[in-house]
Amino acid sequence: MSSHHEADILYRALFGHAAPAIIVQRFGPLSAQLEAGSSAADLAAYQRVLTSGADLEALEFAARLTSRLPLLTRKLAALVALAETLPENQSVYLNTRSSWPRGVAATVWAVLRSAALGLYGLALLRRGRYA
Repeated sequence: MSSHHEADILYRALFGHAAPAIIVQRFGPLSAQLEAGSSAADLAAYQRVLTSGADLEALEFAARLTSRLPLLTRKLAALVALAETLPENQSVYLNTRSSWPRGVAATVWAVLRSAALGLYGLALLRRGRYA
């Protein structure tokens, strides 16, 4: 699979749209470097996950909790670090509102969403043959 297609799949899983050209360009060398340090089993598991059509965000979260699918975790971390540098993603990373009730509500929402995502991801890991 090309690094362009790979970056697009991962970026779309997190942000809901195609990866910008600068992300694709910068992700390619990072992806190759991460793959070079991975075992054949990790590479095969990563390819199965990427082509499965499963919820990659949920799978990665559960994989991080269970220490499975290390290549998926490392590649998504690299992609998130790259995406953080784009001005159009600032609203995802920075809280621009200084309202205490909104902050509490956002925190509660994040905790509930994380719990649901983790449970869903664990179910996907149990059902699938990813690792």
